[in-house]
Amino acid sequence: MAKEEQPPVSGDEQSHVPSLSQEMLILERISCPLCGSTESSVLITSNDKLGGIPGEFHVERCHACGHRFMNPRPTLVSLAACYPQQYGPHQTVPRAIGDPGRTKISGQEIKPPGTMTGRPLYLRVLPLRYVPGLKKIYEWLLDDRSQPVPRATEVTRRAGESAPIESSLKKKPRALELGCATGQYLIQLQDAGWLATGIELGERPATIAKESGLNVHRGTLETTDLETEQFELVAAWKVIEHVPDAKATLRRLNTLLIPGGTLLLSIPNAGSWESRFFGKSWYVWELPRHLHHFTPASIRKLLEECGFTNITIIHQRNLSNVVGSLALSILARWPESRFGRRLLRYPDRPTTATKLVLAPFAHLLAWMRQGGRLTISAKRGTSESRP
Repeated sequence: MAKEEQPPVSGDEQSHVPSLSQEMLILERISCPLCGSTESSVLITSNDKLGGIPGEFHVERCHACGHRFMNPRPTLVSLAACYPQQYGPHQTVPRAIGDPGRTKISGQEIKPPGTMTGRPLYLRVLPLRYVPGLKKIYEWLLDDRSQPVPRATEVTRRAGESAPIESSLKKKPRALELGCATGQYLIQLQDAGWLATGIELGERPATIAKESGLNVHRGTLETTDLETEQFELVAAWKVIEHVPDAKATLRRLNTLLIPGGTLLLSIPNAGSWESRFFGKSWYVWELPRHLHHFTPASIRKLLEECGFTNITIIHQRNLSNVVGSLALSILARWPESRFGRRLLRYPDRPTTATKLVLAPFAHLLAWMRQGGRLTISAKRGTSESRP
């Protein structure tokens, strides 16, 4: 169905609102971006609680397939105006300060990014240094399984092989990150032996990444000229929920991977208890920037439709959404609350001590498959299985 731009009106149907950059944010009504159905109903209505863009925005649920999506949503020319200068992922801030642990995706042991500045906490307290097994427990607690970095030595140019690259003369395997922001994950990939490339829409974060010496294209996946079948790994952390056409994006990423190449994603889990409990204060509704709100079932179905196989969905051991949602709930009731504002900084600036306190609860929720964020691994299928 053709998309229909709405005229500027007031109230709940407002479709033109000024952004922080003084541009006009233009919204358009759409059919379901996954199945094309025109039948949907409003799930929540909320303002921009994080970026401060004026207006009210809606999340609707498709009656045909159940997908949850923003409707009306920003037009393509308005997308950049949705991201204020202070948008958290676009800032150069320290990583979650803590020792990297390890996790497994598709049977492969991989190390998440984020190395600690200084010595680990358990080494700073003298008696703790000599507790047997404490290092493993410490790493296990801090491994939230959010952004794993596969080691480049465990892949080759030929799909399906796991033998190390023994010759230094062989080419480094290539990795692409879509939505690389300031390039922190690209640095992790380079450190792990990858030849890393990034794509970033935001002008400021892309400039920061380039000034750091990283190979980053400013633009979108559609405007970046890339050859097909050239990457062993493609990562898109907290990205797919931002793109207007998630299906087209995933199909394009599929073509960029070599046969058997790996796709890594992370997305909020709209099917978790968090979204129901916190309602419109759920931290990762993040309107008007999050255009899609996936559940484990809906993202699996979409990946299969886009030609991916061997799909693994891992619930992150991470309570950032809960802390952020609690902060938004407090600020909704007490707008001047200093405690609420301090809590609201946590998702972008997590600390080791807080992560350790929250870790047992985060691990429990992940074990119950109720994590608020998902890490997903998938393989590009054979030509016969591709759409």
